[in-house]
Amino acid sequence: MLWKIRTELADRPGALAELAARCGADDINILSLEVFTAESGAIDELVISTGVGWTAEDLTALVAEAGCSRTTVRPCQADVLSDAPTRYLRAVLRLIDDPVSVDEELETLQGFEEYTPAEWARADVLVEIAGRLAERHQGTVTEGPRPGSAVPALRKATVEDAPAVVDMHERCSYESRTRRYHVPIPKLTARTARHLSAPAGGVSIVATVGDAVIGMATAAPWEELTGTVMEVAVLVEDGWQRQGLGSQLLRRVIQEARYLGADRVVCMVQPENDGMLRTVEGLRMRTRVVQDSGHLMVTVALSDQSLSHAVDRPSVPYRQTRAIPALRSQSARSTGQPSREHTLAGDGAVPALSDRAGAADPDGAHRGGRP
Repeated sequence: MLWKIRTELADRPGALAELAARCGADDINILSLEVFTAESGAIDELVISTGVGWTAEDLTALVAEAGCSRTTVRPCQADVLSDAPTRYLRAVLRLIDDPVSVDEELETLQGFEEYTPAEWARADVLVEIAGRLAERHQGTVTEGPRPGSAVPALRKATVEDAPAVVDMHERCSYESRTRRYHVPIPKLTARTARHLSAPAGGVSIVATVGDAVIGMATAAPWEELTGTVMEVAVLVEDGWQRQGLGSQLLRRVIQEARYLGADRVVCMVQPENDGMLRTVEGLRMRTRVVQDSGHLMVTVALSDQSLSHAVDRPSVPYRQTRAIPALRSQSARSTGQPSREHTLAGDGAVPALSDRAGAADPDGAHRGGRP
């Protein structure tokens, strides 16, 4: 089995020889070695071959016995045996066809979370190359279909939709992408598009006109909350907004989440995103809304009991937010403890109802006239 080891050698003559001798004593073959210079001293990266039964913990202990510290061990494949210049040149070739995949290329090339100064320099150059290539590619993004050209079709997404999903993000405005992801997203990488198209344990729905994707809704497991919870999010291309497409996508992805066993779905919505809040409100389903780190956490029940343990904070009526003109004078209740933002949090929400749809239960759920 092949392993990649990154470790900081003791600052003394013969330290590398001691490590090599220790490996040789256990029939471990060192296949390649790269040395980086850092402020703390020499950092060595080795590719080794071991017999069956060795684990990352075993190898970490062996390297420590040789006087090394700050060791990271990971399994690897034979392609790491190519020399570093060749690997980087091949990465540039791949970026020519897909410049927005630079983060995926860097993860493959570096392999470790902490960069040495030399690796930072390499990464900076590769990112600059990708940026220049992306600028040239911008002019090649085709214009998407316009409303009225055809009736959008909704279906489950697959990884084969990733290129069309990237194109849709390119056609979306900066504001639409920021509302979807809650952070500026200048580019969507091919790797991220594949994850969005086929999320692990979840599902995505795309709205298509011909071969073009014009809208997308995603549901993926949210492990931080108890029960079976999925987080949902929606993005619709600017020209197709206010056509009812977001509501269709949201209904369909919530239905698919229920089929996958979710007892409730959650979405983080920016309070000023009144367009999405009205879309959410129009679905007329049992919901609870709480404030969370400057956002609205909207939970929709998919079973009779699913809202009773959804959150430990008081609910907040939508119309007490600044997104929709208030119909009542009292202020919103306390916000509770903030939680961190999530990758899927964004321009997709789950429904809350207007005041005339029904009174809230003690648990904060709007029943909307339903039993």
